[in-house]
Parts: sequence; C-alpha cells; structure tokens
Amino acid sequence: MKQIFRILTFLMLLISTANAQDFFRLKESIGMPLRTRSYTDLKGSPYFLNTWNKGIIVQANGQSYKDMELKYDQLEDELIFKDQQGRELGFAVPVKEFKINYILDGSPKSALFRNGFEPFKGSTEKNYYEILYDGAVKLAKKNVKHIEQYREYNSATTTKSVIDRVKYYFYTTNQLKEFKRDVKSIQLAFGEKSPSVLKYIDENKLDLKKDDDLVKVFSFFSAN
Repeated sequence: MKQIFRILTFLMLLISTANAQDFFRLKESIGMPLRTRSYTDLKGSPYFLNTWNKGIIVQANGQSYKDMELKYDQLEDELIFKDQQGRELGFAVPVKEFKINYILDGSPKSALFRNGFEPFKGSTEKNYYEILYDGAVKLAKKNVKHIEQYREYNSATTTKSVIDRVKYYFYTTNQLKEFKRDVKSIQLAFGEKSPSVLKYIDENKLDLKKDDDLVKVFSFFSAN
C-alpha cells in the first residue's frame, strides 16, 4: 500500500513539474526581442518604476498572465517583461491592460494601465494611460516622458535629462477628455452634480493637485 502511495505521489510531482514548465514556456513564447535603446548617462528615469515588479497582463486576444516580472518604459510607452533566463523582452501579442504591484514606503501599492482609447491630440490607440479611478466617470493619467539635451555654460559635456509631462483625463466611454484639475473641469466632468462635488471638495479641504484627493472626488461622485 505504501509503495502504491509513493508511486502516486511521484507521478503527481512529475505532472505538476511538467505543467509548471509548460506554463513558463508559454509565458516565454509570448516574448520578442526589444528594439535597441540606450539609457546610459541619463538624468532621471525612463520607467514608471526602476525596479522589476510582479504584475498581471491582459493581451488583445483576451489571454491573461499573472506573476510576471514587469517594467513599464514610459519613454517608449512600452511594457516589457523578464523571462526565466533573465532576458528582457517585449510582447509579441499586444497588451491592452496590465497591473503592476509594488511597495512604496513600506505599503503595498498597485497601478493599473490600459490602452485602446480613441486617438486624442496626437495620441494613438496603443498609448497607455494609468487608470486612477475606475468608476462611473473614470480618471486617467498620462506621463509623457521625453529626453532633452543641454550643455552647461563653458562645459564640453552634454547632459541628457528625462522630462515628465503629466496630464489627466476623464471618460465614461472610450473617449478621453482632458481634466485640468480646476473648477471648470469639475463642471465639465460632473455636470449638474458639480455644485455638490465642489462643496465636498471645499468641506474636506481636498487638493485637486494631489492624486489621492482626486480619486476621493471621483469616488464621491460615483457614490452620490
């Protein structure tokens, strides 16, 4: 009886190992080589986070994968991942949504990104936006990064700096509208309910320039 139990345990271990290997091979098969990029001697970061972090992706074909090592290159507006061999790869099948989990000041955080929105002022459907609030009226954020080069006075060295340009948007369908974090934007986003929203902001001394306070505003609107 003990011998049969050992054999069954061994077979289950083999099946589990094979399934795990198939899973990792499947994840690696979705990757493709990255375009050449050089971020040496760069002041500032081209990434959403400099570190690799676990996350979940949803591809355009509906396939999803979890526990992937992800990094979001905001300079190229491209999501990359690291396979079991430590290779940095792009995705062969487009990713329409991903979530990155990370630790900030000792607390667990997550950031959700989506694309597929209608082109807006030079953007394309491939551009990713961070979804700060996913309620009745949704709040999105876009950090467009680019490199500027300059040379200090009397210096032969050229400095390359990453410049951040952050904008906010709201939407109910797939069409983004710019949200400038002022009274006019509140009126545009919330319509006839804007007076009660403005009262809520005033009573709670919320700062529209802070992401956490913005999320509270959109959450209040959805709850009322």
